[in-house]
Amino acid sequence: MPPKPSKIIDPDSELMKRVAKGDGEAFRLLFERHHRLAYSVIYRHIGVQSAAEDLVQEAFLRVYRNAAKWEPSAKFSTWLYTVVSNLCLNYKRDRARDKLRLVSGNEEGGNPLEQLAATAETDIDAMDAAERTRIIQAAIAELPENQRMALILSRYEDKSYEEVAKIMETTVAAVKSLTSRARETLRQKLARFIDE
Repeated sequence: MPPKPSKIIDPDSELMKRVAKGDGEAFRLLFERHHRLAYSVIYRHIGVQSAAEDLVQEAFLRVYRNAAKWEPSAKFSTWLYTVVSNLCLNYKRDRARDKLRLVSGNEEGGNPLEQLAATAETDIDAMDAAERTRIIQAAIAELPENQRMALILSRYEDKSYEEVAKIMETTVAAVKSLTSRARETLRQKLARFIDE
């Protein structure tokens, strides 16, 4: 009979227990371990550097404030991504009016996807990498909220469908459906960039 595997101790859970007791060093370690990934998810979701930096601070402020109430029923990183996801959704909802104003075409520069369509007569290869990246980010930003978050977490943050489902508080089947629809929408919008 094989020996029972020993219980793996999650270092983040141990740090959170210390944070709950007011340990500032433990909080600093948690921040150092997770702030880059939190920033990456937020920035890919909202596309505004200064706002992403602010939301990272807000996410970790919530971690600190809720440390005493935190229950290790899931990995700390899963809980943190849930906090981050909610902050992103709140940010987007709060900015909905601004988005409507921008879509109306009053903003100088116009819609990046319309600019992409306008390049029909130009050589796509001549576009620089920064411009292509900007257009791809704009296409991702135009996805519906849930599709965007599912895609970012699974594709860019290498989370499993199970982890994404926990973060988004939905089913694995729903996550698969959301990511599939997101990819199909992007494939249609960015067809000229895809090398068949």
